[in-house]
Amino acid sequence: MGRGAALLGSGPSSISGSLCSSMATYTGANRTFSLGEMERATGKFDDSRIVGEGGFGRVYQGALEDGTMGGREFLAEIEMLSRLHHRNLVKLIGLCAEEHLRCLVYELIPNGSVESHLHGVDREVAPLDWASRIKIALGSARALAYLHEDSSPPVIHRDFKSSNILLEHNFTPKVSDFGLARAALNEGKDHISTRVMGTFGYVAPEYALTGHLLVKSDVYSYGVVLLELLTGRKPVDMSQPPGQENLVAWAIVDPALGSSVPFDGVAKVAAIASMCVQPEVSHRPSMGEVVQALKLVCNDGDNPGGSGRSFNPEDEEAVIGAASSFSVSANPRTSAGFAAEARGSLRRHSSSSEPLRTGGSGRFSARNEVLVRRKPER
Repeated sequence: MGRGAALLGSGPSSISGSLCSSMATYTGANRTFSLGEMERATGKFDDSRIVGEGGFGRVYQGALEDGTMGGREFLAEIEMLSRLHHRNLVKLIGLCAEEHLRCLVYELIPNGSVESHLHGVDREVAPLDWASRIKIALGSARALAYLHEDSSPPVIHRDFKSSNILLEHNFTPKVSDFGLARAALNEGKDHISTRVMGTFGYVAPEYALTGHLLVKSDVYSYGVVLLELLTGRKPVDMSQPPGQENLVAWAIVDPALGSSVPFDGVAKVAAIASMCVQPEVSHRPSMGEVVQALKLVCNDGDNPGGSGRSFNPEDEEAVIGAASSFSVSANPRTSAGFAAEARGSLRRHSSSSEPLRTGGSGRFSARNEVLVRRKPER
């Protein structure tokens, strides 16, 4: 598999010295790249190389010469990524800090993002099947569970969304973009007070309204992504009729799934998503509990997505009822909010939604290609 993606940013010149000295603490075995290498890799950050935008800058496609795949926020992302290692997180390869520019180089994930498959313009590719959607849901849930429960201190991603879930060719998901991530506070303090950041449609209501950031703010964002996978719709779509613009308030099963998906799997995933997007924080599950629930939906990998009779469009009302009564008690420590009955968030809707799309864009075929994310200069 190819390697390489980079974040390039700029910060005030007064912190350049502290950045350079601090980086020695965090680089470990990661390679340090020069500014010249980054410029040559991206054609001097040519606009034609832009493939997207992250929390702190643009993402470019580039190539490293050796043939490998290749302020404060910058330091925070270095420190965060240097100690996070999980199969469903994008791997940090190296960095560049020269003059006013800041870059992070990541492994290349060749199959685009969940967003690109979900809302892409390529109509020639087939819809993503149910098993692949469940694989994406479970893998990204495992990544967040690792950040929240296995990292010390726990990490809040703060910008979890479909464009930050990158996909391997086999649709194994890798969570990326830690530019907004924050370490959670010590036990006994329930939130961080911080300036509201993130992406409209994914931000949890308590964080948007008060600036209080919690681990379960990520759970809400995950629930929105799960609804995207279930419905094929964007979190906020202003082209929809009044009252139907918000995915959390109005969701349907993606018609592209057809009749080949298991009814009970659809109902259970709908229930899990519904619990994740509960307005009351205490009613949301932990990500560890979400992982266990999704494993039950997958029958622990033996029969991805569930079993029993197939789903068809006429089943939507039944799915709403099943989702509303489904509860999961994955382990003895399951929270009361998660074990409680889910309030179904599905609504019946006659218009079709955009299907998830499969297949690469063709942009990631060269062996030495990288992605470069650039922060605008101040």
